Amino acid sequence: EIGALERAFNVMGGSLEVSREDLRLVIEEQAALRRVATLVAKGVSPAGVFAAVAEELGRLLGAPSTRLLRYEADGTGAVAAAWSDGMEILAGTRSSLEGDTIAATVLRTGRVARMDSFESAPGSLAAEIRRLGIRSAVGAPIVVEDRLWGVMIADWTQPEPLPDGTEARLVEFTELVATAVANAESRAELTASRARVVAAADE
Repeated sequence: EIGALERAFNVMGGSLEVSREDLRLVIEEQAALRRVATLVAKGVSPAGVFAAVAEELGRLLGAPSTRLLRYEADGTGAVAAAWSDGMEILAGTRSSLEGDTIAATVLRTGRVARMDSFESAPGSLAAEIRRLGIRSAVGAPIVVEDRLWGVMIADWTQPEPLPDGTEARLVEFTELVATAVANAESRAELTASRARVVAAADE
């Protein structure tokens, strides 16, 4: 696939300077999104789709843990899905959004956020993040039908700075994932609505 893309760029006169590494990353992202889209098309539950999204992102960015956090009406954040390499991050966990954390910053600004250290960050969520050994994180907003639905967060435990372009890759992936989230929820709502109609008819 990389060779085919390179030949296509050469045919275009080489006007775009793209390295083999850039092409590899694009192909990996597209493959991950195809796998998620396939799950949605097969009617997999939102929980299943969310779990797949979290895992795909973790493997794509080489992050030891990822979280798909949904913003709730009561001002808390609920972990809709989580993927990790040995960390104790459970789906369904709720936490307040006070303090300087990725989730709180994205909720406040609606934009991508990055934290290189949680060492002095206040709040119970930041304390839990430190307990898990997370040193840095990046989060991008998930916008569904013009509404800030939640945030996709990738965590790292190593002290080294995050690779260049991490935020850009996360934003690109999350923008497309928002469509999968919307489709999965719409399908679930339609299924529930049909079930209610059948139950009402039976009664």
